[in-house]
Amino acid sequence: MLGFFENFVIVLKANTKKHLDELVNERDSSITNCIKLWKGVAPVLDLISPELPEDQPRAPKRDSVEKAQQAWGWLQQFVKDAGEIAGAHVLSMARTHYPLVDLSRLERGYPKEVGPREVDDHRVSLLDLSSTVIGDINLCGTSTPRSAGIRQVS
Repeated sequence: MLGFFENFVIVLKANTKKHLDELVNERDSSITNCIKLWKGVAPVLDLISPELPEDQPRAPKRDSVEKAQQAWGWLQQFVKDAGEIAGAHVLSMARTHYPLVDLSRLERGYPKEVGPREVDDHRVSLLDLSSTVIGDINLCGTSTPRSAGIRQVS
């Protein structure tokens, strides 16, 4: 029985040494690969160094409130741009389907004889169509416009 344990310990030592040598070699090859990578990347990083000379002006650091205000401004601009794009999209479809209609009349808003209640009723009745037409606009790059029949959106 003692011979079995002696052989077991010898095999265990040999396997442990073999695995330890493999780990050291892997570590050495990883370090070597990192050094090779660094040698290739370092010159590029030197060219685009983010460090500025002392006399170079630096952008002011913003606190959370300033960052939130800037983000709010960006959102407002996005909503304004999205509205203009949606309006242009709808008007271009109207121009395509009804080329003889004078769309400049729309600048004046609703006709005087149409009251607020009727305006709201029109808006509600056109929500589904509006959702379909506006859905064709790819504002955030997340959808693909449909092109079924004569409805083609570029």
